Amino acid sequence: MKISYVNGICLRNDAISNAIRDEVGWASAAHDVKLYTYACDDPAMPSVIVNDCRDILFDDHFQASDLVVFHFGVFYPLFNIMTATPQRAKRVVVFHNITPKQFVPAANHHLIDSSFTQLSNLKWAHYIICVSKTNLDVLRNNGIHNAACILPLALHSEVQAPPAKPSFQDQVVRLIFVGRFVRSKGPTELLHALAQLMLARPALHVQLDMIGSLTFSDQQILAEIGDAIAALHLRFGARLKIVLQGNAPEQEKNQRLADADIMVLPSYHEGFCVPILEALASGCQIVSYDNSNIPSIAGDFGHLVATGDTAALAAAVLEVADAVGAPAWRDDGAAGYADFASRASAYVSQFAPASIRYRYLTLLRRLTPFIAGNK
Repeated sequence: MKISYVNGICLRNDAISNAIRDEVGWASAAHDVKLYTYACDDPAMPSVIVNDCRDILFDDHFQASDLVVFHFGVFYPLFNIMTATPQRAKRVVVFHNITPKQFVPAANHHLIDSSFTQLSNLKWAHYIICVSKTNLDVLRNNGIHNAACILPLALHSEVQAPPAKPSFQDQVVRLIFVGRFVRSKGPTELLHALAQLMLARPALHVQLDMIGSLTFSDQQILAEIGDAIAALHLRFGARLKIVLQGNAPEQEKNQRLADADIMVLPSYHEGFCVPILEALASGCQIVSYDNSNIPSIAGDFGHLVATGDTAALAAAVLEVADAVGAPAWRDDGAAGYADFASRASAYVSQFAPASIRYRYLTLLRRLTPFIAGNK
């Protein structure tokens, strides 16, 4: 069968793009698949670079499509061809949520308004896939009651928990932040909480790695982070080391996760949150805010505090830092690191690519008879 995928971009370090690469790869094993997009940096993708909707609408493959899959998380003009798909084609939308307006700069408020206006296009979908219950709730609260299901993203990272953390030997507690450097991810609040942490424990030595895509970050926030890091280094000297690694290679990110004791993610909004899964798979404790999909994705492993409460955030990081620095954490008992890492790994296994692939292709077989026989 012929399948068309549509999205604004398919670029490295973008969560929606990663999901598209998965689905296109899975479907291409047995079907004729094309992705229509403005930009794609993956030469292995069967992509068609377009300038506007007309480039898709008059394309022979699109017009012969049996299934058209749209991904949606922010406004893009190509999503408006939802109502102009071939009559015989089933329309499926994978919904990744929209960042609420209060969490983005004022200059981008028009984009969020346009995104919520465009959300009404989902009413034309034959079926909607939500990557979390949080996202499904957003649809229902906006009056979209089409048939839908929850299908999480796949965790492709090859991270795994090491037998021991470096802190076991050098007593340097290692923190990590993974995410875009934007206000809604809370990187500046993390640095503010870190100052409180250092003041509360004068003997504590800390290393913080901050990893994220510079392409999708806010330059003003990056400047604020740079100034804050310089001030913290000056204030706490050799006790504190902060390294900002924008666009870090995957191997470097994985190594930093393997070394880290605690992931701190003071995010204000998450539609899914792959970094939390990566951290758990690496044997990291999780400290975060208690909003959107974070409680669900963190499972029983999160130390969550009220959103925006940096004092509570600092207190939670301090509590966990004390725990991972205690002798009991390095023992083999039920309260130790080895047991935690084993339980976290078992939890994360439900997001393995093979499992999500099977569920995705099973869903497509159920939606259209053309998928029959695809394994």
